[in-house]
Amino acid sequence: MMTTEIKHAAGTTQIPEVIESAVALEYSFVDALVALDVNVTGVANDGDSANLIDPIRNQVGDYVSAGERLNPDFDAIKKAEPQLIIADQDRHKDMYDDLTQIAPTILVKSFDANYNENLDAFRIIGKAVSKEDKAQEVMKQHEDKINDYKDQISLDTDQTTLPIVVTNDGVVAHSVKTYVGSFLESLGFKPALTKEVVENSSEYMGADYLELDYKQLSEVNPERLFIMVEDENSDEVKALQNSEAWSHVDAVEKARAHFVNRETWAKFRGLVASEDIAKEISELNE
Repeated sequence: MMTTEIKHAAGTTQIPEVIESAVALEYSFVDALVALDVNVTGVANDGDSANLIDPIRNQVGDYVSAGERLNPDFDAIKKAEPQLIIADQDRHKDMYDDLTQIAPTILVKSFDANYNENLDAFRIIGKAVSKEDKAQEVMKQHEDKINDYKDQISLDTDQTTLPIVVTNDGVVAHSVKTYVGSFLESLGFKPALTKEVVENSSEYMGADYLELDYKQLSEVNPERLFIMVEDENSDEVKALQNSEAWSHVDAVEKARAHFVNRETWAKFRGLVASEDIAKEISELNE
């Protein structure tokens, strides 16, 4: 069997030249495999098929649920019979050796990656599945789509902007080092988080996500908010909206607080998700 040597975060791996089945342990890897017309036989979907966004879910078809992204199910991965496993270089590095006992495995960035690093991961995946030409073609189409949507954005991108996820006692803010933070910056939006705020805030899950309480959010005082939620009417969202700090945030006072889908905006981090985000923003009006 002919193989290709692929360099990745864990070193080099020999991978079959023709990949007919792959397991993805992050959503962005599913996005990449679908774009490259590779059969996805297993996905770490956190136990819920609804976690795959519509355009991706429809193209993947039937697959084996490989457990949680943080804690993949090894028996399920074996059941998927992959020729290639794509794992996250931060979340899955400690289980890399065990994964390689099932199938050739590569580690690339997703969870703690910014937008450009996700594009780099896509290129590596393209090479790993012997579809570099296809990957370049998809990347060019992606760039064209993003530029088209960027030209259609009517929102004032000079206003300080903050993407957040609501938690039980505050929010998790996505800095410009995160996927969505860096993607918004690439679309021209001005970041709300200053260097001082970043340095004085607690990291979330050891990454470039910052934990802010209600008071800290009001002190950052973004002029625009993108609030990434699974349920706009959740108890956490209601608690935020009922807090004293909420009404004093400039984005709220000026009706520039936009509720958006957390799966697409924060969890998927792939080319299709990026295009969906840009399209959604291009359709927003003040």
